[in-house]
Amino acid sequence: MTDAAALRDRVAVLAADGHMPTQGGEPVFAEPWEGRAFALAVQTVERMGLAWDEFRQRLIAELTLDPHRPYYESWLAALERLVLDNQATDAAGLAEYRMRSASYRTDESGGGDTEIFPIAVTENSVRHALDVMFLRWWPNIRFGPIVQGAVYELRAPHEPHMTMLDGYLTIGFEGWHVHLCIGEHIGAPGHPVTTELARRRRCTYAELARVFVDDVPTSWMFRMYNGTCEQMLTVLLPNPFLDDDQQLLAEPDWSRLACWDELRRDLLQLLPDDVDRLGTEFRHP
Repeated sequence: MTDAAALRDRVAVLAADGHMPTQGGEPVFAEPWEGRAFALAVQTVERMGLAWDEFRQRLIAELTLDPHRPYYESWLAALERLVLDNQATDAAGLAEYRMRSASYRTDESGGGDTEIFPIAVTENSVRHALDVMFLRWWPNIRFGPIVQGAVYELRAPHEPHMTMLDGYLTIGFEGWHVHLCIGEHIGAPGHPVTTELARRRRCTYAELARVFVDDVPTSWMFRMYNGTCEQMLTVLLPNPFLDDDQQLLAEPDWSRLACWDELRRDLLQLLPDDVDRLGTEFRHP
């Protein structure tokens, strides 16, 4: 097991090269998954019996390849390259491991046993997710913020119009619409917004999630949050136990997991999961 001194040495090497954000000699993590990614790399290098420089060189290559990619996404890309180069698994096996390492289970207050799949937050990735849900699956989804004390389950009356302006995606219906800040936002001509306000308004975290009851998934969703962790939107995805009117089905309709499977494939490069098809009926957490 790597001791604290060895960990500090590895951090110091990367920090000295300018290849790792630190504060007071310790790594800086903006999100919990970043800390898990760090620990996963340390443990993997150790268990494979490799020198730390094997990982370091691949990290430098990934940072050089895409300098605008979030730091710890490059970290994970470097770790995957290390594993593939050393033939510890193949691409198919890596997809399975990626799901287990990137996701995590948590007991959400008021939400129950929930598995979270963080997704990369770029304008393109968030726009793609929203396009899939609102342009392809609009008859089958329910959407709106879900917070303690308030649950919105809106239903689209028809396929919406989707437009972008100043970083805001507008999902437009006849007589009403939804604005979501997912891209670069500068404000109206002559009325620019501050950098801090732009950061606060923009989506900075998004995830896929599934809720378990007695270790079986019963609900599937997409959620997005702004720069101060306020929820912007939840989309309740088509449920195999419920029809579009939220009535119980006599038998599960697994074809209704196609939206979930498509989002997992496009956003996380994950194959359909047999775990999603273990249930027999809808149950509230």
